[in-house]
Amino acid sequence: MADPETTDGSEDALAQQAERQREVEHRVKNTLQLISSIVLLQSRRTGDESARQALKAVLQRVAAVSVAHRHVSWKENAEQVEVAALVREIVGDLAGSAGREDLAIDLDLEAITIPGRQAAPVALMISETVGNALRHAFPDGRPGRVHVGVRRSGNGFEVSVGDDGVGEVENLPATGFGLTVAQLMAQQLRGRLATEAAQPGLRFSVTIPMDPPIYRA
Repeated sequence: MADPETTDGSEDALAQQAERQREVEHRVKNTLQLISSIVLLQSRRTGDESARQALKAVLQRVAAVSVAHRHVSWKENAEQVEVAALVREIVGDLAGSAGREDLAIDLDLEAITIPGRQAAPVALMISETVGNALRHAFPDGRPGRVHVGVRRSGNGFEVSVGDDGVGEVENLPATGFGLTVAQLMAQQLRGRLATEAAQPGLRFSVTIPMDPPIYRA
């Protein structure tokens, strides 16, 4: 028979841990909002269009990290994230920001749960590759489709982003700072971002090993 005092002590410890976690989440949320506000203010005070676009890209990245943080939940004393829900929110935000009614985005997302520490790199990688397609694959009002997929692959999962746009042309290379960020995030996740011609368009994909969850007492 369990000792009531021991049980009460364990419940108190769990309650205190949950309260500390909520406090940390609140501080992180406030910090990210502060960063976004500062960048937005700087953007509004900047007259140079290229600088304004660069700051807009920074805001997009901060937003992706914010989404990742918002989707972290505690299950069995471990931080976990549902990838499909994470991807849906990021893609929805990007589509709304692009304001392109002539573009369709198809989602093919398997139900996969990853450790919380993988969420931000995955979010940034999705944000950069989908954002790249929306900005560059369909110039001059060209209509098209973007496909975003997440599926299990061996002991990990594959993330893919493809489009039926103009593909890789001389004045729109398939590399740039945004895709460099995506490549760095893939490396952080112990994967490699692959780029291939989709005929038409481009396809980015990366297979990511599934990290085990970290359980906390």
